[in-house]
Amino acid sequence: MPPVKQTRELIEAELNASEEERVIQKLRNVAEGALELQKHLQELEAEAGLPTFHRSKPLGERMAAVGCSQAAIDHVQTWFDAISKVGSWRGDELSDHVKREMAADADAELLGAELLADIVRNNRKP
Repeated sequence: MPPVKQTRELIEAELNASEEERVIQKLRNVAEGALELQKHLQELEAEAGLPTFHRSKPLGERMAAVGCSQAAIDHVQTWFDAISKVGSWRGDELSDHVKREMAADADAELLGAELLADIVRNNRKP
């Protein structure tokens, strides 16, 4: 999916979104990312000549079969596990490094939103 051009209206909508709307959008983005990963992995499996039943194997095995590094496999698996835990209301079970990364992402998003809000406020016509 091509990136969406950030128009003034989109930026203002993001800034005025409720916490619930932000969470819903974040989940949509995660779902889109998972679908893109799945599609790309299927393309790599097809290029490698793997049979379609190979798709029933665990994600890590599938990634290893197409030549992904162990570091990439571990990273993806960590985040899929985290998504699963958050989705089943077990966020307290997340590892400390995942919590730190999530907090850093949230801080960066908040800072970005605050900067955009300042830009929009300063550029509004009276």
